[in-house]
Amino acid sequence: MDKFPKIYKNKINSIKSKIQDEFYYHADRASDDKKDALLDIDPSLVLNKIENIFQRPDYVYQADVNIMYKNGENKQKKVVGFKKNYLMTLEGEKIYIDDIKDIK
Repeated sequence: MDKFPKIYKNKINSIKSKIQDEFYYHADRASDDKKDALLDIDPSLVLNKIENIFQRPDYVYQADVNIMYKNGENKQKKVVGFKKNYLMTLEGEKIYIDDIKDIK
């Protein structure tokens, strides 16, 4: 078999390559970073998100929300109201705010 000649590879040290390294990376690394970021969510941030949901102009009686729980579950719910420590769903279920990791 023929031997191929070596190819010269120039190392790129520009800003563009650093940006690409930060934003274009493997999916496994992205999921690990997202998991770490979600563990550090402040409870007051969750409360602010809930208040913003109920203050939207399109909120009339119920809001369709996507709730991510601290145990990793991700559920779609119809929320009709909230008190200081829980949300009330259309089905009458109480979702305690302490159990919520993120809400959209």
